[in-house]
Amino acid sequence: DKQDAVDQVVSSPRDAADGAGLVILATPPAATSDLLEEIAPALGRGAAVTDTAASKVQIESWAANHLPNGVSFIGGHPMAGDASAFGIDNASPDLFRGKRWFLSPSPTASDSAVKSVLGMVRELGASPHFLDSAEHDYVMAGVSHLPLIVSSALFTMLRSSDGWPDFGRAAGETFRAMTAYNSGDPSMTTEIAVTNREQVQHWIDRLVIELNRVRNLLDEEEEEVFKEYAAAQINHAKFLGGDDLDPDAGAQPDIPDATSQMAALLISPRLYDRVRSMTKRSEEREKERESRGRRWGRS
Repeated sequence: DKQDAVDQVVSSPRDAADGAGLVILATPPAATSDLLEEIAPALGRGAAVTDTAASKVQIESWAANHLPNGVSFIGGHPMAGDASAFGIDNASPDLFRGKRWFLSPSPTASDSAVKSVLGMVRELGASPHFLDSAEHDYVMAGVSHLPLIVSSALFTMLRSSDGWPDFGRAAGETFRAMTAYNSGDPSMTTEIAVTNREQVQHWIDRLVIELNRVRNLLDEEEEEVFKEYAAAQINHAKFLGGDDLDPDAGAQPDIPDATSQMAALLISPRLYDRVRSMTKRSEEREKERESRGRRWGRS
């Protein structure tokens, strides 16, 4: 209230929702079910309820169980803020400006309720994107929830090792950046993981498969290992530039050849020189194989 963030203080969530046309639940996921149940009797027909939690399927199910007929639930998930910077002290009037705000209307949500929530999102300067609740949870588990789990797992693995004091003293910015999510609220991470359990487990399984693939790759020749990380750098550069966000962009790229202008634009000069050198060696080996083949054919 001292920051003029509140116009009116009431004694309960039910009183706050009484007669409201639009209700926003900005609470941790685990608190949402009880909150929906508490405010339900105060909501009139035509009211819209939205939330800001990072998982949607479970919360949509709670809304279906608790909200009365005629009240619409539109799941919401603003992609703003920082896992290590939360609470009123980190509030900002421009927090959502230019940020994505995912919306997942329930099957029974009315058009007018969806428009009401959409108007609120646009008024805050955010960019609305519609996703089915199941698709939202699948995507978020990969790009948001899995990094939280990996950050914790990496830190815990090394912290519990016998050589931790040496690891801790040697840890530089790479390790600190990879484990930074451990500075966030552990209860929030727990609730996100539990309310989106199946999708998080799916992506953990996928990561284990990928790590095993990379482990086996290290037994290959250096050139094959280099191709792996060169391709990753190229793909990451495309991602940062927004150039690969289309349905057909999932395939691994071919490493650009020595004459590719795209290579010079996307990758560092040092990597570009190595790509050229690697391409030249591959061409020389191919010519040598062709030469041996011709000699074999004449004999």
